[in-house]
Amino acid sequence: MKHLYKIIFIIAIMTVLNGCCLFETEFTEDDLRWLDVYNEGDTLIFRSSKGEMDTSWIVQKVIYYPACNPIAHHAKYKFQTGRIFYQNSKINYQSGGVELINVVKYEDFTYIHISYLNTGFTIDNSERMKLYKDLFDFERIEKDRINMFSNNHPKSNPKDIKFLLWHDDYGIIKYITHDSTVWKRINLLHTIE
Repeated sequence: MKHLYKIIFIIAIMTVLNGCCLFETEFTEDDLRWLDVYNEGDTLIFRSSKGEMDTSWIVQKVIYYPACNPIAHHAKYKFQTGRIFYQNSKINYQSGGVELINVVKYEDFTYIHISYLNTGFTIDNSERMKLYKDLFDFERIEKDRINMFSNNHPKSNPKDIKFLLWHDDYGIIKYITHDSTVWKRINLLHTIE
């Protein structure tokens, strides 16, 4: 009888641990629009207001479910993740690329992080991001389908990005550094101001 209780206990524990991640989140069309703009092999060419050139290329795009951790606070739902990696002509790489965009779909919200040339911007409706509202801001210009991110961090370097403009169809179309240099993407099919 003791062995039967042990077996039932072990089965119950295994059921609880395995059952923690029974529900998988799914990206919505709105979530996917952040990932659909780029594919592996895409090239982004920018020209500055000073005539300088900057080139980046997409080296990897992955959409996956990470392994479930039943101990973690989010273990009831298995979150979906999408990541795009790039390389840039001005940065030396040991291997692979740097993360350009990371989209994570949780049960009740979607976390979106865009990082370009060592400056990161986040769209996150969780409580922790409300603390950073003064430093990093996000605005949607609905008419033009453009998202504008701003970085007002007092310790930013002059070459760090202060404003980044992201178009729904083309991704990064323009960025402005803290030293007021404007970089516009020049290899687009359509001109966007």
